[in-house]
Amino acid sequence: MDLPPLSELELQNIYAWLDKIPLSRAKKNIQRDFADGAMVAEVVYHYLPKLVEKHNYPQAHSIQQKQYNWSTLNLKVFKKLGFQLSKNDIDSVIACSPEAVERVLKFLQIKIEKYLEQQKELEKKAIEQQKQQQYQQQQKQQVQEDPLQNQDLRLILAEKNQAITELKETVEILQLKVKKLEQLLQIKDNKIQGLINQLQGKQ
Repeated sequence: MDLPPLSELELQNIYAWLDKIPLSRAKKNIQRDFADGAMVAEVVYHYLPKLVEKHNYPQAHSIQQKQYNWSTLNLKVFKKLGFQLSKNDIDSVIACSPEAVERVLKFLQIKIEKYLEQQKELEKKAIEQQKQQQYQQQQKQQVQEDPLQNQDLRLILAEKNQAITELKETVEILQLKVKKLEQLLQIKDNKIQGLINQLQGKQ
């Protein structure tokens, strides 16, 4: 991946961004200061300390040590941020080519911001999931730890069932009484009819 050139505004934004980061060395010449990769590691550490072990990136003067620092950054840090620099980009930074390190820093800035946004989203989802689990656990514990509430419900249901049974029995008794009354009325009607017939026969 060869990084694209930057506009003047983008360059000024990068310098302003670096000014906000506390670095172990004062910036005198940005090409030389960042050529060994050590201060680039500090930039990442400032925003994402868990991704960088600063002791792995000592200040270097030899090309071999500078290449080692950048290779380590590529494998252990940049890869976790979702990119890796090309050999051309690394060689250009080590050689202090104009704007080479600025292009790297600009791309790094974008990747760091994206990574932080992703982490916030993951943390937000984790918090929401944790709250949901806690709520479910609380509901479960509430049911387990409040047997009186469940017992009260069972008692209420039992009382209702008992009342329904008693009402059914009362209805059955009343129905029997009605039948007996109907039978008595029928007998009386028959007797009355018999008396009427006898009286009519005597006439």
